Amino acid sequence: LASAGQAHETVQHAAEVQPCVAHHPPTAHLQLSKVDTTLIFSPQGGGEALIVQAIDAARHSILMQAYSFTDGHIFAALERAEQRGVDVNVILDKSDLERYRGWPSVAERFATMHIPVWIDDTVETAHNKVLVLDGTDVITGSYNFSYAADQRNAENLLYLQQVPELARAYIADWNWRRDCSRKYVP
Repeated sequence: LASAGQAHETVQHAAEVQPCVAHHPPTAHLQLSKVDTTLIFSPQGGGEALIVQAIDAARHSILMQAYSFTDGHIFAALERAEQRGVDVNVILDKSDLERYRGWPSVAERFATMHIPVWIDDTVETAHNKVLVLDGTDVITGSYNFSYAADQRNAENLLYLQQVPELARAYIADWNWRRDCSRKYVP
């Protein structure tokens, strides 16, 4: 049995992390056929290179949802995108507010690049790993945007191109999670 103090901590924690109920989660049922798809498995399957190439090819917009973001090459690609005028927006898990091995937090690094960031702290873990590029392409999977995902972990990464219907579903989810999140202010 938990002591009174432990029970209070549990109740307090549950009160702090409540799923956003302002909107219902979006859903979608799609039939996709003849879709240009790349599926990569890691470790060492080339996920980082695929992501960087896709970001470098984006011309208008990038919506990202990330958890455990530490990959410097992907950071650099997003910075290049922002510098060439691509509208880049990012939703991060609350853990990405913490410094990592002496580096500024992920949120701080994006803010330094003038990329708008929201912190999704209304759920226990904002565990999405998604990129929506130019409203038509989607990258998703278990792959965190990290060196470990690329070089050490067993991960999967799915890149679907020219799937605007699917992208719209991910954009609806991105907007829902943004509405549930708080804007990061350095």
